[in-house]
Amino acid sequence: MKPPTLTTRTIRALRRPLLQNHQFAIPKLQRNFVWDSGRAAKLLDSIYYQMPIGSLFLWEIDRKSANLIRQSTGVLPSFNPNNKQIWFVIDGQQRLSVIYQAFKAELRQNDAGRDIDFGRLCFSVEPDSKQERPQRIVYRKPIDRSFVPLNDILAPDWTHRMPSQAKGFIQKIRDCRERFLRYPIPIVTVGSATLDEIGEVFIRINSQGMRITSADRAIALMGELDVRTMAEQLRHRVSEKVFALNAIDPILLGFSLVTENPQLDGDPPKLEVMARRWSNCIANDPSAKELFEKQWHRFQTAFLSAVDYLHNRFPVYDESYLPSANMLATLAAFFFHHPGQPDARQAREIRKWFWATGLAKRYSGAGYHRNIVADSKLFEALARGKRRWFVIGDLLDPVLDIQAEEYNSGSARARAFFCLLASKEPKFLDNGEPIFLKNQVLSHTNHKHRHHVFPQAQLRQHFSARVYNSLCNICFLVSADNLRIGKRLPRFYLADYRDGGNTRFHGVMRSHLIPAGGDSGVWERGLVSGFKNFRQQRLKLICDEFEKAAGMKLFRRS
Repeated sequence: MKPPTLTTRTIRALRRPLLQNHQFAIPKLQRNFVWDSGRAAKLLDSIYYQMPIGSLFLWEIDRKSANLIRQSTGVLPSFNPNNKQIWFVIDGQQRLSVIYQAFKAELRQNDAGRDIDFGRLCFSVEPDSKQERPQRIVYRKPIDRSFVPLNDILAPDWTHRMPSQAKGFIQKIRDCRERFLRYPIPIVTVGSATLDEIGEVFIRINSQGMRITSADRAIALMGELDVRTMAEQLRHRVSEKVFALNAIDPILLGFSLVTENPQLDGDPPKLEVMARRWSNCIANDPSAKELFEKQWHRFQTAFLSAVDYLHNRFPVYDESYLPSANMLATLAAFFFHHPGQPDARQAREIRKWFWATGLAKRYSGAGYHRNIVADSKLFEALARGKRRWFVIGDLLDPVLDIQAEEYNSGSARARAFFCLLASKEPKFLDNGEPIFLKNQVLSHTNHKHRHHVFPQAQLRQHFSARVYNSLCNICFLVSADNLRIGKRLPRFYLADYRDGGNTRFHGVMRSHLIPAGGDSGVWERGLVSGFKNFRQQRLKLICDEFEKAAGMKLFRRS
């Protein structure tokens, strides 16, 4: 690889001959656009304040390497094949995409499936004067004379698009426009490099900046194998068929588990090692590519079967119910070696594994790699008809591991808890009909169906947030019921449903795992004592239901 050259181009110079002519291309080793609207606004705000945003790293090659191009990138325009030279963007795709969309103002999706309306990137004309450096480029709905769309400011006919022609207003707009168009961007260009060398460069550069995953590293080292596209296609099949999968990492991990034969007492095979092995095999023997494709086809069928099984049996309605996405990788090992559905004995061990893995957080923290390898080996043995049993390590402490866990932590244990609640088919309070939970994403930032049994507004005067946000105080309720209940204590709002002629009341309470017998803390007049008793009663009920669902002992009991 020849030494790189360094040049500088203004955004004005980048836009006309390069962005408009679709000169830039995204190589297959690159990831998708992953930024959100807030990060896009901050980048443009840095440009406004003339702060450094980093350089672009380009790989300049001729059209003979067009097979390395990703044809659709979503945010940047696709490469124009009529161009004689290709400028592959090795580093800076996210920044270049935002700059391009500052002019185009299109509605696009990022890799997580979230819409970004680039037309909402606006210039704040009158920022907060109390702030030393207020954010001038913000993501919000445009307002005449206050928040002006950036694409209108950067347009050739910008003066005709302005909501006001007042001299002071136009001067601020002109200043903003010139700050952008004259902003210099350093460009590092390299030529005469091999694909392997560029893969190494991609890893080194991104390791210093945006987080690069092991999947990114592996893809960069796969040579001409377009593994990213293959994994993305499988991810989209999962999303279309069952639920949205946020990353391709568990897909590549699962493939490595079934093809690289990891050792039981070690870490899973490194994705980079797998990538180099396949790349070298195919480079030395073209027939190896056919073997890779056969293995991949078999694996993707197994992965889809694993997704279906968890979705239908537990129920993992979407990824937010799944304690760890890597559980898809390990369960895929079973279906890779056993294409059919598990028999009763195999299903019993899978059931133990699912609940114990979520509750014990076995795929996070120290030793999680070893648990992943052990589970993949267990599933391979089960799939081959061997008599093997899933065994949990240390039993859990009900108080430390369940009562002390907060519902909004997003942890594997919290997700397992909501999966348990969903498996009980929770009912509406007023009519006893099932609450429809499918397609209701329950990420820790989405509280649409989550409700404190004892309202936090009453408890925060007596307990810390960790206490009243405990799993033991949370159930599923629709927003209408939640609003109707408000800050009322359960001895009032539950009594309304119990005494209102609702013959299904106790069945509804069981569906929410809420103890509602005569001795339940929900009926006590004393708030503090009632809540403490309720928390103990519900803790026991939750632990009992977890063990019933798993079909094994999970907790230490006094």
